[in-house]
Amino acid sequence: MENEIVKVFESKDFGKIRTTKINDEPWFVGKDVASCLAYSNSRKALADHVDDEDKGVTKIDTSGGRQQVIIINESGLYHLLMRSEKMSASKKQAFITSLQKEGYL
Repeated sequence: MENEIVKVFESKDFGKIRTTKINDEPWFVGKDVASCLAYSNSRKALADHVDDEDKGVTKIDTSGGRQQVIIINESGLYHLLMRSEKMSASKKQAFITSLQKEGYL
């Protein structure tokens, strides 16, 4: 799967999340989401909390050149969010609200 990053969600409270669209559905760079949700090991978080059908791999341009990254769909984003122990319920709600307000969900 090869996709271009179409938008970057950026929040002073949560950081940056690179996003793309596949079949008109939003997909998010998994590492970015895990970092925003304060997971210390993004690879482990994605393996432990996101079902295989909710993630994929794509190549994107990064500062280090073209690289493969794990992307997650909206369902995968919610799974990571619900399992995040570092974020309070009100912060989780603010995170989702900010994604919706900016048109990412």
